[in-house]
Amino acid sequence: MKDFDLVIAANLIDRLYDPLKFLDSIQGRLRPGGILAISSPYTWMEEHTEKSKWLGGYKDEKGEETTTLRRLDEILSPKFDMVGEPRDVEFVIRETRRKFQHTFAQLSLWRKKE
Repeated sequence: MKDFDLVIAANLIDRLYDPLKFLDSIQGRLRPGGILAISSPYTWMEEHTEKSKWLGGYKDEKGEETTTLRRLDEILSPKFDMVGEPRDVEFVIRETRRKFQHTFAQLSLWRKKE
């Protein structure tokens, strides 16, 4: 069922119990030429996602840093093209009346291949 031209996953990918399942399923929901926007600070935490399901933020078996963007590219590139370069997006979350969280997310855009 391909019924969307745009899907925005903002501050979501690193909070899912199974991010790969989301990425696999969303591919079937976008029309050809549709855009998938992923914005995240990539703050992987085991309270949200089992470490074995993280898409980045760890070292591989060779000891090399695995970035979420690289994994997203590996997972999405068979059916998507990245649109432009990723961009940093600044945002602020109010935690209490006097405390705020200042964060930078990385925004990447992916166009579904025809």
